[in-house]
Amino acid sequence: MTETQLGILIGGLVPALLFGVSGICQKFSNQHGISTGVYVLSVGIGVVLVGVALCLWNSSQTWSVRSVVPAIVMGLAWGSGVVLVAVAINQYGMPLSVLAPLYNMNTLVAVVGALFIFSEWRDVNVVRLVIGSLLIIGGGVLVST
Repeated sequence: MTETQLGILIGGLVPALLFGVSGICQKFSNQHGISTGVYVLSVGIGVVLVGVALCLWNSSQTWSVRSVVPAIVMGLAWGSGVVLVAVAINQYGMPLSVLAPLYNMNTLVAVVGALFIFSEWRDVNVVRLVIGSLLIIGGGVLVST
């Protein structure tokens, strides 16, 4: 397996599977009467356990304020998104099968950010990226109508 294939597997396909399982777990928890606050705290415990395991596994921990602040902002953004999905499921009866394709259009936000903030436009095939982005938008529109 090449390094690129391994990177796609580790950073793309396995996380896609894990994020899919997390969506199913979210709907399951929400259907069984968990309050939104307790749900987010429970998810936070899971994230903390993963972090503790990683810290124990890799003893060389480095950090700075400049590296930690964006990670905290990421947690705030992600946690807020999780809350909104839970509200849509609980209060508005939205099916996960409709919400998941919509909230996974976050890909487009990440792509645009990476293109401009990190100047990745130099390293990618922009034509393929635009076509793929249009397909993502089309899928979101298709499932939401």
